[in-house]
Amino acid sequence: MASIFNTEDAEAFDASGRAEAEEWIVPLVGRGDVVMDLGCGIGRVARHVAPHCRVLYAVDASARMLELAGERMADRPNVRFARSKGTALPELGNATVDMAYSLLTLQHVEREDAFLLLRELCRVVRPGGTIYLTFPNLLSETYFSGFLSYAASGEVANPVRARLYTAQEVEWILPAAGLEVVEVRPETEIRVTARSGGAVAE
Repeated sequence: MASIFNTEDAEAFDASGRAEAEEWIVPLVGRGDVVMDLGCGIGRVARHVAPHCRVLYAVDASARMLELAGERMADRPNVRFARSKGTALPELGNATVDMAYSLLTLQHVEREDAFLLLRELCRVVRPGGTIYLTFPNLLSETYFSGFLSYAASGEVANPVRARLYTAQEVEWILPAAGLEVVEVRPETEIRVTARSGGAVAE
């Protein structure tokens, strides 16, 4: 909890996941949908999305995170767990997901790898399906302060540090990966709603 949301308060952690789910994700989900949480961690948000869809794929690169997510969501029988491999989602087939979301996950990889993961989202989300993403906004006071702290402390050597974006960068990168941008909200986090264009040709 401390590494994911800077808190050790279990109630606050759970409440933050519920609020994120109810405000931003659940309104985009249909009861019969197959949904994917890319970078699910221990299920902070997925736990609260799962009751609103038919199936939820909780996906993460970390086997330990998936193990903890399995414990946390043991009472959610419609949750399936899958491990990403680098920039690939090998356990999910083409156009098998109706809606996908990824919250402050792509920040932890280099932009080129984030781009390849966006292409994978296009592959697994059916054409026209919704994709919801958040990125840390370099032009917000919160993340610009973090940027200055990184520079001063040598955090640039941390391979999973946050890579900060601007709304303009997001608006350029997503269409190249096959996403149709519907809305970009440049708040503290850049909140993006997009649609999948389907698999992108090599």
